[in-house]
Order: sequence, then C-alpha cells, then structure tokens
Amino acid sequence: MTVSELLVAIRKPYVETLARAAAEGAAHVEPAYRNSDGALAVDGALATPCRVDVIAGQGAAAGEALQVDSESELGFEPVRFAIEQMAVAISPFGWDWLPLEVRGLSLEQACEVIRGWFFEWFDGEDENPPTAEGLQGVVHFVSDPEATEEGYRVKIDLGSVPGEAVEGLLFALADAGATGAFLA
Repeated sequence: MTVSELLVAIRKPYVETLARAAAEGAAHVEPAYRNSDGALAVDGALATPCRVDVIAGQGAAAGEALQVDSESELGFEPVRFAIEQMAVAISPFGWDWLPLEVRGLSLEQACEVIRGWFFEWFDGEDENPPTAEGLQGVVHFVSDPEATEEGYRVKIDLGSVPGEAVEGLLFALADAGATGAFLA
C-alpha cells in the first residue's frame, strides 16, 4: 500500500459518515463561520477560520451546528519513511482530528507553513465544486500550536480534503527544512 492509498483509507470512514449526515437533510454542508459582515471569522494564534461539519436542516436540531465524528478508525502498523531530510511517521488517527508534530522548524516557520497550507485548502470563497461524495473538499480547523519536547504540535480537522492535501503539507514542511513530521 502506498502512502497515497493509506491516506485515502484513513480518510474514508470520516468522509463516508460526513457525506451520510449531509445527505440526511443538512441545510448547509461544511459552512465556514463568518462575521455579521460576511467576512471569515478568524481566531487563535494562526488567525485561521473554522468550518462546522453540517447545519441541521430539519427536526428539533434545525439550524444547529452539528459535529460529525468518525464511526471508526483505520488500524494499521505505523508507517515510516523520509521526504528529503524529513523523517515521517504515520500512525492510526482519525481524519477529523489529526495530531501533527513538526520538528526542526522554529515556531514562526512551522506556523507560516501550516497557515499557508490551511488557507490553500480552506476555500474561503466557497468556490470548490462538490466532491464525488457531495462535499466541498475543504479543511475545517487547525489548533494553536503547542510546544513539545522537540518541536510543535497542532491538531487538524482535515474535513473533506483529499489525501493529496496531507501529502502537500508534508512536502511543504520538508521544503521549509523540517526534520520530522509525525502524524498520530
């Protein structure tokens, strides 16, 4: 199994659950939080926006933001490889809550790479065509970075982005000079 195939398999349980929730009468799928003037609402150290999974369209929860959680998580032995100078390890994680530790970059460098990648996959103008699952192919959230013993950790709700988005983040981190990226 290639890394690309692994990422597709990790993504599948969450995206299937999100697509099912969307098909069951959601009024809005993956909407971004916005200010009253329509601008993206940003927050945190990275000044990034956030998306909710769905807004309920019917029943008692109509109009409420609903969080969709993976019903299962792919189990596998950790995978290790390198991209140039950067060691990469991928252990089981849920697509909707990826803990990512980055090593070998300053806090400023790590934030710059992660923030740039995040906005590339956020689609702030909601212009993405629907994916095969009827979703938007967008990332939902990134946490503030936390210092670890050897670097920084963020948590990312990958939303409905394709596996290639995660590969792109890994290559961007390697290009910036990171020495390690640990997904788990």
